[in-house]
Amino acid sequence: MPLKIVVFYGSVHSAREGIKAARFVTNRCRTRGHDVSFIDPVEYSLPLIDKMYKEYRASEVPDVLQRLANLIVAADAYIVVSGEYNHTVPPGLSNTLDYFLEEYFWKPSAIVLLGRFVRRRACCNDIVV
Repeated sequence: MPLKIVVFYGSVHSAREGIKAARFVTNRCRTRGHDVSFIDPVEYSLPLIDKMYKEYRASEVPDVLQRLANLIVAADAYIVVSGEYNHTVPPGLSNTLDYFLEEYFWKPSAIVLLGRFVRRRACCNDIVV
């Protein structure tokens, strides 16, 4: 049964190597028959979070945020593809994810971590996504 999957990518750096892995994951899910939406913080250019999606009146939700909400609410599952920056989540990813909360509840998710030190840090619970 095909799923609606949202793939979130984390980096907003100009020289993003991880985008290759994010596209790989996205394409791999598509070849398995899933309907995949790719959310790249560079493409959506959300402002720094002031209010969560749920805190806006329906008539006041910014268009870019509503486009994201439409993808996220309809999703059956989520995949986050990201490196770590300074031992934490990249700010572009955190900002994108933090606009939503209940929309993620009770849906499966996966995390694809990138980088030289990911295994050591992930095993030590330094990375929280």
